[in-house]
Amino acid sequence: MKRITVVLAGAIALELAGCGSRVRTPSIPPPTAPAAVTQAPAEVAELEVTPPRPPLPRPAVVVSDSEMLLVYLDQVRKMSAGELAKESDQVRRQYAKTRTDVTRMRYAILVSASNSQPGDDVRTAELLDPVLKGADAGLRALAYLLSVQFQEQRRAYALQQKLDALMSLDKTMIERGR
Repeated sequence: MKRITVVLAGAIALELAGCGSRVRTPSIPPPTAPAAVTQAPAEVAELEVTPPRPPLPRPAVVVSDSEMLLVYLDQVRKMSAGELAKESDQVRRQYAKTRTDVTRMRYAILVSASNSQPGDDVRTAELLDPVLKGADAGLRALAYLLSVQFQEQRRAYALQQKLDALMSLDKTMIERGR
């Protein structure tokens, strides 16, 4: 019995001596395939629901001048006559102070949208011409697109005038024939 006591005391001493220097790492059991459940469990364990993480901050979106002008063009199309006159006056004053390409384009958009005075077509072409010759490819492409659109609007207006004149002539000829 004395021998068992000595062996047991030695084992305890070795165990205690090893505790200070031994690093324990948690052992993770390897994943196992879930067993088929044949019976419903007696108790359903409650799952802990963690709140969703807040979304990561998005990087700042860089908007080009041409994209900004396309949005502006859409806004101008939705303006009433009073809003259009007020905006046109404001942009005209801004254009008189600083003649940047963006300000030129904004002013050209407003001049073409109002289309109320003779010579607006010439004024629009004068405003877009320096941008068409400029270095910024995005603005140059948009200026070309707007220039073509304004030319088509003028052509459609001229064709409408001719059509109205022909309809008026046809109406007077019908009345003379009666």
